[in-house]
Amino acid sequence: MEFVFELILELFLEGSMEISKNKKISKWIRYPVLALVVLFFVTVLALIFLVGIMMFSTNILASLFVIGVGLIMLVGTILKFRRMYLEMVNKQKRTA
Repeated sequence: MEFVFELILELFLEGSMEISKNKKISKWIRYPVLALVVLFFVTVLALIFLVGIMMFSTNILASLFVIGVGLIMLVGTILKFRRMYLEMVNKQKRTA
């Protein structure tokens, strides 16, 4: 069951990122798909930070670790989206 869930989620995320970069697909499809991907990442990061904050009263060290992992994931996500955006802009400049 875990394998099936992982496969479906991976197909959705990777496919959505490829769809959002492809200019041949209509904006009416690309923008909502991109919004869903961003919403997914924001939700996961928010839950990680929420767990870290809720753990603070119980175990401070574990809480700081979870918040640190959340910060690392946040920075990684921002860098990934920035790199995707810059690749898209450079590709447009080359074709124009």
